[in-house]
Amino acid sequence: MEKKIKMEDAFSESDVKSYSRGDTITGTVVQVNENEILVDIGYKSEGILPVSELSPFREEGRIEEGEEIEVLVTYIDEEKGTVYASEKQAEYEKRIEMLEQAYRDGTPVEGEVTNEVKNAGYHVNLDGIRAFLPGSHLGTDLPSAIAELRGKRILVKILELSRRDKNLVVSHKAYLKGMEEQRKLALFGSLVPGQEIEGTIRSVVDFGLFVDIGGFEGLVHRSEIAWKDLPVPPADYKVGDRVKVKVIDFDQAKAKISLSIKQLRPNPWAGISARYPAGTRVKGRVVSVTDFGAFVELEKDVEGLVHISELSWGYPENPREVVHEADEVEVVVLSCDETAHRISLSLRRTQRDPWENVEAKYPRGQRVTGEVTKITDFGAFVKLEDGVEGLVHVSELDWGHVAHPRDVLKEHQTVEVKILNVDPKERRISLSIRALKTDPWRQFVERYAIDSLVEGEITEIKDFGAFMKITDDVDGLIHVSEISDQRIATPTEVLTVGDKVQAKIIGINEEKKQVRLSMRNLFGPPAVPPSRPPRVAGKRPRKRERIEDSFLQDGGGHETLSMRDMLGDKGLEEEE
Repeated sequence: MEKKIKMEDAFSESDVKSYSRGDTITGTVVQVNENEILVDIGYKSEGILPVSELSPFREEGRIEEGEEIEVLVTYIDEEKGTVYASEKQAEYEKRIEMLEQAYRDGTPVEGEVTNEVKNAGYHVNLDGIRAFLPGSHLGTDLPSAIAELRGKRILVKILELSRRDKNLVVSHKAYLKGMEEQRKLALFGSLVPGQEIEGTIRSVVDFGLFVDIGGFEGLVHRSEIAWKDLPVPPADYKVGDRVKVKVIDFDQAKAKISLSIKQLRPNPWAGISARYPAGTRVKGRVVSVTDFGAFVELEKDVEGLVHISELSWGYPENPREVVHEADEVEVVVLSCDETAHRISLSLRRTQRDPWENVEAKYPRGQRVTGEVTKITDFGAFVKLEDGVEGLVHVSELDWGHVAHPRDVLKEHQTVEVKILNVDPKERRISLSIRALKTDPWRQFVERYAIDSLVEGEITEIKDFGAFMKITDDVDGLIHVSEISDQRIATPTEVLTVGDKVQAKIIGINEEKKQVRLSMRNLFGPPAVPPSRPPRVAGKRPRKRERIEDSFLQDGGGHETLSMRDMLGDKGLEEEE
């Protein structure tokens, strides 16, 4: 470290060797010449200060005789007894010592941006000493264009300082970080749970709001924005908005602050069961419509759900068919759960129930017109009026067999139906379409009788016989025993589907709506068989065995003739 010698101390010295190169001396200007200045440093001869070694901070290089200045000994000519000095270097030493102290202490220093180092950074003048500011350490609060930066005085922290290497690197970014740490320490030291603070929204994310409350950001989680559930922060919170928040928790070690907006207001769900008991009629505003219903705001942060089944007495497929956002509606409270923060509402119960006088309006046997709203495997639903639907069971669609209701009906089709039964308690109405049509079986019975000769197409073959189409709506069964005069094992030995054949009606069961046919003996008595089995002595001719009286089922699940009906109650005598 350089030593400083006062002028009065220098007077006591008699030998020039008492001065050393690098010493800083205070002297008085005794003469100002064009190229050099003579300075009385208390020595037998004046020190020589070249004009070029004046301090760069002198205004236009002005210096006056009699002025007291500090100089640094740069060279000693022992033969001539002359001392050369520099005010500029004395100034440098004084300032570099200050910078070294600032570097050790981590104290910020101020400098002026002078120019740009292309693709690297900037030069900063620290009151006479040039430092390098990397571009990555400029900081976010300063422009990067040199045209805007040049001449701007900024605060920086010294990152590197080496006299020997003449290396001085500074950072404005590090200065900002240090200031942030100081503000954070001061902020955490002042925080108290429950404290109310005003801040600025810095960012809005899906899980909440980050609010600057004095140089540090705290989080308002979305659950702390409002007393109602929010999937994301509402759109009315924007970056830059000023908001009031309440401190609910903080952790200085983790640098976290939890804030709340909703806790600035009383909890609206407290005591809500008393305000909205079941059965209460209230008005509200539709705030959102979903696939399963609509949410209605009853008061700030209090919303109830009108399920799709409670929107109307009808059967809407989409809630938007009934209500829209911002609609003002009157609803009935169905239930209120203060703990779960849930309120169930009904819109339809504020309207007249169309089932109140449904028995009088739709008496049994009445013919009405409606719209097919839904088709299922077991039938079709028909809308008679808003909120009132009836079911046409698949068995009531037509007199003939219907494989699926979609084969005869389409959704939104207008149809005429007959009321079969009304059950207002269960809210059910049974309808029929076939009841409005003429019963084809009645027509058949009136037209045909036993021994009538009929012609038709074989539509289905089973092991026990073949079905023949007599009319469009009535089929008859030709039992295997009635297909041929000869004994056959299966109907396929004689018949195939699609064959056009003639047959005689040998039986009609009106109760079961069954017809028995025979292809035997159509045009006279049967021919005598070429051979007959020998009769066993002492045995009477046996009767054809009776077959159990059970319904046969065709492949499509249709009910067909019983074998007893086919063969007759008395059975048939075996041919002699």
